[in-house]
Amino acid sequence: MTVTLNIYKRLAAVMGEVSYIQKERKRGMNYTIVSHDSVTAKVRPALLKHGIVYFPVRCDHQHNGNRAECSMTVRFVNIDDPADFFEVPTFGYGIDQQDKGPGKAMSYAVKYALLKALGLETGDDPDLENIDHNPVDVIGGAAEDAKAKLMACDRLDHLAAVWKALPNELRSMPEVEAAKDVRKSQLSEKEAA
Repeated sequence: MTVTLNIYKRLAAVMGEVSYIQKERKRGMNYTIVSHDSVTAKVRPALLKHGIVYFPVRCDHQHNGNRAECSMTVRFVNIDDPADFFEVPTFGYGIDQQDKGPGKAMSYAVKYALLKALGLETGDDPDLENIDHNPVDVIGGAAEDAKAKLMACDRLDHLAAVWKALPNELRSMPEVEAAKDVRKSQLSEKEAA
């Protein structure tokens, strides 16, 4: 049986995989940045893996000289249930002497929607920080906890109660269901003896 996770559980799984994006120095700049392309390259594979797509659903813009500004809403959608989504309001600014200002403003807004929705850290040099940027397996950790609770049951009625209390997403995971079946078999043999 396939596990169907809601948008927030999917988001948590992505957050567990992608936790840090290093700033980079672009040619001709005296400072480091996190570019739209580097954010997209880092998060897109994890979002797709966990069944999340995102796109702008509203974009208001204005120009002030060579500065383009946009106010945007980015929607993150569960691909298995399009009615399951959340939206992130965001803003972007782009300065360009020609016609690229609006695109820069939109890219800036989407980049920050991704960074903030996923709680991503950015930094100049990870070697200078004492932060562990290793991913955390959120879903797998919950499954391991569920299996441990099931295996700790000492009576069949206790096993049934623990099983019933587990969320549907965990009960439908094959490894969790297998742990329940193994423990049920063990307890049945113990009670029959």
